[in-house]
Amino acid sequence: MFQYTFKIYYEDTDSGGVVYYANYLKFIERARTEMINELGFTLTTLLKDYDRLFLVKKIECDYIEPCKLEDRLNIQSKVLVLKNASFELEQNLLKQNKIIFRSKIVMVCVNSQGAPSKIPNELHNLMKNQDG
Repeated sequence: MFQYTFKIYYEDTDSGGVVYYANYLKFIERARTEMINELGFTLTTLLKDYDRLFLVKKIECDYIEPCKLEDRLNIQSKVLVLKNASFELEQNLLKQNKIIFRSKIVMVCVNSQGAPSKIPNELHNLMKNQDG
């Protein structure tokens, strides 16, 4: 499981100090990027060296409790299903160790022309062997 910790800033909130709902999707996107980085890759090198991109195919989410200005949050990301050219990921956002947002995402791997492509072997093996 991968962890990403961050703080809510004024720019993330509405006039009442509550996080705008679409920003949750930005937060989990950042956590996915950090997961790839933690595995030793960057999105730039995946494109430049492997001609690969990851796109969101499907997302399901459940907003349980709001986040507010200056909350400190943690996103836990876990690969649930790993295939040759896609993976399903669970990403939960926690505030004080309590899940306040749940999501399941199906990510697909494509080349720069948009055609489905295999996840690079090195990355695939690292994702398969992650601590779960």
